[in-house]
Amino acid sequence: MWLPGWATAVVAAAGAALTGVFTAEAQHALALRRRLPRAHGRLRPSRVRDVLDPIALGVHPAAVRGGSVTAADRLPDFVRRDRFDDVRRRIAAGGFLLIIGESTAGKSRLAFEAMKVAAPERRFFHARPTQDLRALTEQVAATRACVVWCDEFDQFLQAGGLTADMVTTMLAGPRRHVSLIASMRSREFDRYSARRRDVTEAATWQAGREVLLMAHDPVELDRLWTRREVRLARSSVDDPRVRAATEGASRFGVAELLAAGPELVTDWKHAWQAGGHPRGAAVVAAAVDCRRMGLHRPIGEEFLLRLHEDYLARRGGPLLRPESPEAAFGWATSAVHGASSLLLPADGGYLAFDYLIDLAWLPPVPETSWRALLATASPDESFGIGWAAVHLMRTTIAVEAFDFARRSGVPEAEYAHAVALGNAGRPATAVRALWSALEQRRGELGDDHPATLVARNDIARYLLEAGDIVRASDILEQLVPDRERILGVEHEQTLGTRRVLARSSRESGDFAESVRRYRALLPDQERILGKEHMEVLLTRQELGRALGLAGHETEALEELRRTLADQERVIGPSHPHVLTTRHEIAVLTGLTGDPAGAVQQLEAVLADQELILGRHSRALSTRHQLARFIGEAGDPGTAARRLACVIAEQQELHGPHHPRTLATRFDHARMVGLSTGRDSALTLLAALAEECRRELGDAHPLTLRVNTATS
Repeated sequence: MWLPGWATAVVAAAGAALTGVFTAEAQHALALRRRLPRAHGRLRPSRVRDVLDPIALGVHPAAVRGGSVTAADRLPDFVRRDRFDDVRRRIAAGGFLLIIGESTAGKSRLAFEAMKVAAPERRFFHARPTQDLRALTEQVAATRACVVWCDEFDQFLQAGGLTADMVTTMLAGPRRHVSLIASMRSREFDRYSARRRDVTEAATWQAGREVLLMAHDPVELDRLWTRREVRLARSSVDDPRVRAATEGASRFGVAELLAAGPELVTDWKHAWQAGGHPRGAAVVAAAVDCRRMGLHRPIGEEFLLRLHEDYLARRGGPLLRPESPEAAFGWATSAVHGASSLLLPADGGYLAFDYLIDLAWLPPVPETSWRALLATASPDESFGIGWAAVHLMRTTIAVEAFDFARRSGVPEAEYAHAVALGNAGRPATAVRALWSALEQRRGELGDDHPATLVARNDIARYLLEAGDIVRASDILEQLVPDRERILGVEHEQTLGTRRVLARSSRESGDFAESVRRYRALLPDQERILGKEHMEVLLTRQELGRALGLAGHETEALEELRRTLADQERVIGPSHPHVLTTRHEIAVLTGLTGDPAGAVQQLEAVLADQELILGRHSRALSTRHQLARFIGEAGDPGTAARRLACVIAEQQELHGPHHPRTLATRFDHARMVGLSTGRDSALTLLAALAEECRRELGDAHPLTLRVNTATS
């Protein structure tokens, strides 16, 4: 009656990486129309040689010298970086120059100094994401020689932002010398570039990606300075601040130290102590989370004070003896040694210092903050919040944010809402909405348009999630050659569809074919994308899962452990995909004869998932497997009670007929049989068999397993 251990893990564990993942492909259709602001007025460009305040352009100030507070002394002496000549030549030649790197890597300073040398007589436009970018485009297009400066370029790529057509218009024309200089934090670039294929890239849309692809060969500036740069800073610069910063160059970037980034972080951590500045620390935490939630405009004092109360309460509230609000904001906006501050006053509000946003140890954004922000956000802001929620795998928030944006007329939000529904455990609903989008795209764009191919791919993904394996496989078998013909065999999206096709083989129960497809795909991905690309890491993760299901448990564990080590190095130990790999390793540990070891590992994974993801389908999958291996370890009664609780939550989150819900019911019946007797289990299994036949079909692997168990 009872099946081998691997059989019961197929549906519940194998689908763990599907829900919650937005592919880059899903963003193609979100950019069919871009909403543009309608602000009036024209910029009055100066010349590059007249631009004297780089701090106003986004360059981080340094500690003041000798108590001076002049603008000149707030700027440290410039050290000629290794990429200086390259950047200078590219500005002189004109075109789109994108510089990427971590906050305080020195991106803006490098661009500023190179610009002053390369193009001193050109007109200068300081672009801002809130201005009328269409008017800016027209004005730049009418100027023969100019520089367009865009700091924090990711903010120009949101709804109503720059498009590829606008960039082309700015740069086009004979005998023109136009340089578009943009800087961008590495993490934001990675979302658009899909160098790390995960939910991060789900916070992007194709129009922004198309703009970034126009910046051929972006300049990547490392936060840590090279040995040559450090030697040059020590030997040829008179500024004592620069020489002092080089002393910590083995751990931090010189520009990072000049901007007092590490010192600010230390001050923030210590401020939580009783009698310190706990209210100020809470206000900073609230402001940082506003940016993590996708809101990059200055936040008013009243809202931050309302938001910070939850952060303060979590740390002890009145026991911390918090200071007055006035003292809190005074501390948070005080510049360390005259350099940067934790909060930057701007436009009647406050903006968190961007150095703080990407700190690896930041805790999950509280549910109360998401709710408070959604309650006050505009439709366009809600759209951005939805992308941030997808990135942080807050699926319920993403659905609500996109729904508000959709109902308010943000065009891209309709498709995003459909995919968010699929990620939130409602794949059948997502498929219905995506079929409608597919028909619309076929009519407007044609069968071969990339946006049409995206819709077909997403429909297949969610059909798989809903258990309709046959229809999903039929779509994928046709889509792979279509993408090879239209996009090319080496295109990233072609490779992505091949990976989904390999997954469909696994979920259909053909594990050997799945392994074959993953092994054929992996070398192509590594050659085209690089070994540290997220697509490669995910393929390795899924290959390990398929190997285990195919009966090669030892090889599977070796592959998954190597993948885990590489994932932790590349994306950090707290990334959701790292947690999924740990989940798979724990399940295989149990399947290879160590259920107690599986229980211990799954408990650790579950604690991290609940902390990072909250109420999420992946955490439910882990709870399912944890209960199951508690039963395998000798306590089927406890396992049955726990599985009953998981079923109740899955019915609420996914619905009663979702394959994951049905798979958990199968394991629940097994544990009931082990704890109370075979007859009780057979009653449960008979009802489950009928439901599986009705909802999944006679050929679905879970239907076959249930039928086998009842025979």
